[in-house]
Amino acid sequence: MPAVSVIIPNYNQSHFVSRAILSALSQSHTPDEIIVVDDGSSDNSREVVARFGDRVRYLRQKNRGLAGARNTGIQASAGELIGLLDADDEWRPEYLEAMISLAGEHPDALVYYCTARCMDVDGQDMPQFVGGPPVEPHALYQRLLRANFIIPSTVLLRRKPIMEAGMFDSTLRSCEDWDLWLRLLPTGKLIGSPKSMVRYRVHGNSLSTRVQGMHDAARQVVEKHFGSDEGTPQRWAPEKRRAYGGLYRYQAITFIQRQNNWEAAVTPFHKAFEADPSLALDLDFFYELALGTQPVGHRDASAVQEFEANATHMGTLLRTMAASRKRAPWRSDVLATAYHALGLVAYNLGDRKLSRGYFLRALFYKPELLFKTRVAGIFMKSFLRKQNVGANKTRADIAL
Repeated sequence: MPAVSVIIPNYNQSHFVSRAILSALSQSHTPDEIIVVDDGSSDNSREVVARFGDRVRYLRQKNRGLAGARNTGIQASAGELIGLLDADDEWRPEYLEAMISLAGEHPDALVYYCTARCMDVDGQDMPQFVGGPPVEPHALYQRLLRANFIIPSTVLLRRKPIMEAGMFDSTLRSCEDWDLWLRLLPTGKLIGSPKSMVRYRVHGNSLSTRVQGMHDAARQVVEKHFGSDEGTPQRWAPEKRRAYGGLYRYQAITFIQRQNNWEAAVTPFHKAFEADPSLALDLDFFYELALGTQPVGHRDASAVQEFEANATHMGTLLRTMAASRKRAPWRSDVLATAYHALGLVAYNLGDRKLSRGYFLRALFYKPELLFKTRVAGIFMKSFLRKQNVGANKTRADIAL
């Protein structure tokens, strides 16, 4: 079996880091070493880690951010395989065994990932799963251009090729994982598992709660790979259009989800389709908008509290888009996909009449939807009886 090193970057997470360490020590396949890299913490992290004695190696450095902390751990490690585990997350006991098995099945891959289930600050499971489902390697680059869905704590990677690729970019204070995946692709291979073997903690101190900082970091990554967004998108390379479409998509969703700022979402909403018209058929995009401000960890249609308000705001977005893009070839697709998403959420909320109304609007703009088995089935069931079809959850956006 290959040697496995576990890298736990820690910055002022003394109240969580012991749980992360315990989850690594409790693996059915025991790791060869566990390295906690303290990134300049000012709390009692050192004392907490010291309780584990020589079972854990403790390294301390001046604050350099997650990228710098992970790089320090990778450079200090001895394992052929590296498991990344953030200090506020946890692995389920079977994680390492399953991921090492996956690495054995795909020895030519560089990175292996799985899905995660959200938990709250107290460690209680939440309804939402994030990361994945896995994407076929040939399609992964295009998927990652649109959104980063790979959660770092789900990742097992091969040390040597990651070091050769330059590891994480320490100039990035977030989205450094997304940047690395894009650098490894499209020539490298990343393999995913559909299993949920990681617990992803959602709390107010998460980097992913700082909206403007995350927007800036995501833009920095896109600009690093494709240049600025100056000029007309019609003259950009296809990959650049997809990446900027994904950036604007992310901005629109997070303005609403994290800040309840529908007005701020108008500009990136419009820019997303100008950059990448294929977003007009992205059902997950509109489904996320329909969920509105539902918090991360609970983004489930059956739990939406303010759907009527969300639908009204979405209607405003659609009207402003329709008025300014009357001749856009993707206009009808946008309207059809948006009403399709609203119909799904209404159906999952149990409002059959409202659901039928939205599906009829979707069919008005795109009649061929009726020939899609799942759409037709849900539409017909909306006439028959109350039934929950299961939320069409988006897993991509949390990782940014």
